[in-house]
Amino acid sequence: MEEIGSDALRIVQVVTLVSPDGAYGGPVRVAQNQSMELARHGHQVQVFAGVRGEVDQPYFGDGVRSRLFRAIRIIPGTGFAGLAAPAMLPALWQALKGADIVHLHLARDLVMLPAALLCLMRGIPFVVQTHGMIDESDKKLARILDTLVTLRVLRASKRCFWLTPEEQRSLGGLLGARHGTLERLVNGVPRADAAEDKETTSFEFLYLARLHKRKRPSVLVQAATLLSTTTDKPMEVALVGPDEGEEPEVRRQIQALGSSGWIRLEGPLQPSKTLDRMRRASVYVLPSVDEPFPMSVLEAMSVGVPVIVTDSCGLAPFIAESGAGIVCDSSVHSLSAALRRFLEEPGLLASSSAAAIKLTRERFSMDSVTKQLEDVYRDLTKAGSDASPPPAINESRNVATHHKY
Repeated sequence: MEEIGSDALRIVQVVTLVSPDGAYGGPVRVAQNQSMELARHGHQVQVFAGVRGEVDQPYFGDGVRSRLFRAIRIIPGTGFAGLAAPAMLPALWQALKGADIVHLHLARDLVMLPAALLCLMRGIPFVVQTHGMIDESDKKLARILDTLVTLRVLRASKRCFWLTPEEQRSLGGLLGARHGTLERLVNGVPRADAAEDKETTSFEFLYLARLHKRKRPSVLVQAATLLSTTTDKPMEVALVGPDEGEEPEVRRQIQALGSSGWIRLEGPLQPSKTLDRMRRASVYVLPSVDEPFPMSVLEAMSVGVPVIVTDSCGLAPFIAESGAGIVCDSSVHSLSAALRRFLEEPGLLASSSAAAIKLTRERFSMDSVTKQLEDVYRDLTKAGSDASPPPAINESRNVATHHKY
């Protein structure tokens, strides 16, 4: 058994899915950042997740035990909600014996909800972070899951982390009398090396996200094509990410608009390579609406890449106030105008780049997020401090386990 310091905690985190193309998006990146930083602070951290495909090991970073189990779809036509990782449950049950605290990146799916029930059965203190994925819903499956499991889990959690005011209100409605467990926790990004000179003759707008209807990649294609009809400045548009239904439409538009020479689809990218890809871009563009707190936008800004987002994005007020990018409305014309400003306004790229780095380091650093998590975890574990300390988790750090079956 591995010895850890007297102030160190034995932490288990659980998230739904990892995959080579990063299809599950922000919650996985949040879990990566949190677990790596907590391990760097001397804590013993294990992360449990379902997995599809072959991924780099250790997936969640040096010092973190990555426990990955094959994810299978047991309810057709339900997206991530229909996924389960049955082989994970006995391993998680054993790991909970020696854990001080469990952090659930909770969603309405059949990976996370059974994991939460195990925590309830073990009587282990746990916190939940919902990433905007659990709200008051009229969908039949959601209502069934809420009645059977979700509400019980939320109300039994020792802390329920929210990200945006909308999420706070929605979770408050679900929690009812237990609303006092709500606490805000922002997404943080590690300090990263920025790209060098942003003033360049080769100008690239980058979209790096799932090709999903809600993300609106086709709106970027339309906006860039509109701009190209009224400017002679050279530019490129790159769309990077796994297809989730929109790739055929994006390809159709590129061909119909005659823009295949300078708008390209690059396909999915391993999450470990996204920062390097962002550094090569001039501006990062995310045209989606009602995006709570996109990690891709934070990561782009952390390497000095200015951003364009819509006014319904949860990060829009911070971006507008700091000058780290441009906030536009959801229309094609407004997005096209924002692209034009970066292409034609002298000095905007350099000033926005500097502001983006400053914003992420001052407002969204992993140091402050980790300090908040440590304080919460320790406050919650003190309740059981009269009992003898649990044995060390019988796993070694810096080792990853990939269970396919």
